[in-house]
Amino acid sequence: MPLKNARIHLRVTDEEKQSLVEKATLARQSVSQYILSLSENKTIIVVDGADEVTRQLLKIGNNINQIAIVANTSRKNESELPNYYLKRITDYQNEIMKLLKDLLLAVTKAEHECAESEKSNGG
Repeated sequence: MPLKNARIHLRVTDEEKQSLVEKATLARQSVSQYILSLSENKTIIVVDGADEVTRQLLKIGNNINQIAIVANTSRKNESELPNYYLKRITDYQNEIMKLLKDLLLAVTKAEHECAESEKSNGG
């Protein structure tokens, strides 16, 4: 990605600035990123709950790493350990699949709503 060293100075009212800041925040972008997205006619889709899904996936990843550490270092009841940890990992895998499915449904819904909005606005 090329270095961004060119600056653009834009004058706006306080209200316009506040509006841009709020919209960029809702889009989870900087004001610069938001304005560039608008200038390129990009559709900005914000999925409510995506941050929470990311946090949950990170927690699940940490749990799986902890299971791997314990499984690799534990020596008691070695015959029982693999089944116990495989069950836990399978449970986490199912949870991940559910989270990803929910996220995909939310993105699809947001895209559909955006397309409908563009149709009704003559876009």
